[in-house]
Amino acid sequence: MLLALVAAACLVPGALTAWLLRGHGWGVAVLAGFGVTAAFPAVLISGMLVFPPLGYLIGAAATLAALRDYDSGRLGHATTWATGAVVALACARWSR
Repeated sequence: MLLALVAAACLVPGALTAWLLRGHGWGVAVLAGFGVTAAFPAVLISGMLVFPPLGYLIGAAATLAALRDYDSGRLGHATTWATGAVVALACARWSR
């Protein structure tokens, strides 16, 4: 469930941007939507650098999700969550 929320949080802004810009042509709309979707992780990482509690919160949530997925045997999902936890906690640590 948490993975679906993270995917929606990353993809919905890009899809909405593409939908709102469809009047300017689908090529421009798709490129703008892709740009918004690609920029979202950079904005999130910079937010964790500026506001360390956000990095610790995301790191803790990703760690719990990784442990849950390791317990259920979904190693690919769990490894992805563990990598996200390491990145979030590293960003929070660098800002101190």
